[in-house]
Amino acid sequence: MQLFLSRLSYIGLAGLLLLALALRWDVYPKTYFADELIPQAVIKHMQTSGTLDTNWENADWRGDFAGGFYKLKQYNFSSYHTVLYAFQSVSETLGMRDVPVLIVYRVFSVLCQLLAMCLVYFIAKHLYGDRAALCSAAFLAIAPQAVVDAHYARPESFVIFLVALACYLALKNCQQRKLSWVLLESSIWGVAFACKFSFFPMALLAFSVSIWKQQRFSPILLWLVGFVLGVAISAPYLAKDLSGFWHGIGLLRHQYAATDAQGGWWHFTSLWQLLAYLAVFFGIPIFLVMLAAGLQLRRSARLFFVLSALCSVFYLLLFSVQGVFFERNLSHLLPLWSVLFGAGADALLTRMKGKSALLLMKGLLCCCLVWLLFLSINIDKEMFIGLEKNKSKITHYEQALLQEFSANKIVSLNVLNPVSSRQLSSSTLLRVPMPKISSTDMIEVFLRKNDFVKISAMEQPLAFLPYNQLQINQLPPAYAYYRKMGQNAEVNVP
Repeated sequence: MQLFLSRLSYIGLAGLLLLALALRWDVYPKTYFADELIPQAVIKHMQTSGTLDTNWENADWRGDFAGGFYKLKQYNFSSYHTVLYAFQSVSETLGMRDVPVLIVYRVFSVLCQLLAMCLVYFIAKHLYGDRAALCSAAFLAIAPQAVVDAHYARPESFVIFLVALACYLALKNCQQRKLSWVLLESSIWGVAFACKFSFFPMALLAFSVSIWKQQRFSPILLWLVGFVLGVAISAPYLAKDLSGFWHGIGLLRHQYAATDAQGGWWHFTSLWQLLAYLAVFFGIPIFLVMLAAGLQLRRSARLFFVLSALCSVFYLLLFSVQGVFFERNLSHLLPLWSVLFGAGADALLTRMKGKSALLLMKGLLCCCLVWLLFLSINIDKEMFIGLEKNKSKITHYEQALLQEFSANKIVSLNVLNPVSSRQLSSSTLLRVPMPKISSTDMIEVFLRKNDFVKISAMEQPLAFLPYNQLQINQLPPAYAYYRKMGQNAEVNVP
């Protein structure tokens, strides 16, 4: 009977992998995220130079529509670029030389997430059993944040894979206490650190747990050696240029820091944006299910719960004090939350007494998963597969506005330099994105003071979602249209 249930569980995993693939497979570049320029430029430099130099400063940024924004001395995403370079080389030897690199890179993101699903499944299976394993894999398969990350040639999917792999190796390390597992686990944390320096607190916690579980000091040196090897192998130029690496960290800290105008880090600048995002894109009931993972009785299960909770609290506080909220930073936590959801679901179902209570709990868990699936399907439908269709609707809407107001053209507001809009004449309409942030109100005040009048607004799909970078990159929740009125109108700038 147990063998039958185990085989049934693997069939369920296969079905979830197919579902995850269906939600992520739109890799053709109908969409384009500005950061996807980074791996293309850096890896092109690695190819032309014949080196593993991942310094952004040395890449060729000619034609960079971001205006040279990325030409910085930093080694961020180094291990991601190295592994992606190797993946591209292998794909070319397999006859995919003519496939656009952006598609190859996005395929890599999808594969990373499918592998992470398998790892999350096995972690939950070893700790909590088959039911928890399936719930964990289902969570990661349909979590909207994971679905979004898989559509981009960015390191978030690689991060999800690294966390899942490191946790799986840490579990093996704690169970078998062999030095080989110590070396493997620590090297993966080194690769993770070479991708994003924000991994350091998580790696430090993993190091502490590994030493504690080994109950001896001999693995300390081996763990450190493995960590350094992971960094050196996946990002050798980072190890050669430590000053440049630290310089890049300083740039990132400055970029993410809360400004004095925002009240500084102690005002938790991004807290409300973060909470709103978590409440809608995940849901309060889902986090309550995760908390129920603490009801698991096995010692190893409770240890995983405590460590995951500590990591989650630390990183959520860290993201709350940053000046800008980027939901993609949550990629560090998605594998942990997947296992916690599976563990919590299993604990609640196990403790339910009576058919009515059990049926009610199953209904609650189904509602949680249905909500995630609803969001993911609609995000994929509106923001990726149907993006061109939605942009076409905007074009038709704007053509009607031009005719109605006898205007010549519509220009988009440069939100980084709104002062330039003063040069527009009454024959030019101004398109203003409405991304649900406080600066939107400031822009509206500025426009009113400069004789602009709001003439129309167009709500976009999924406008009910709270502030998130996905909509800023694809389609904002709404567009507002302004026209300059009065005698202060100037000659239109061509």
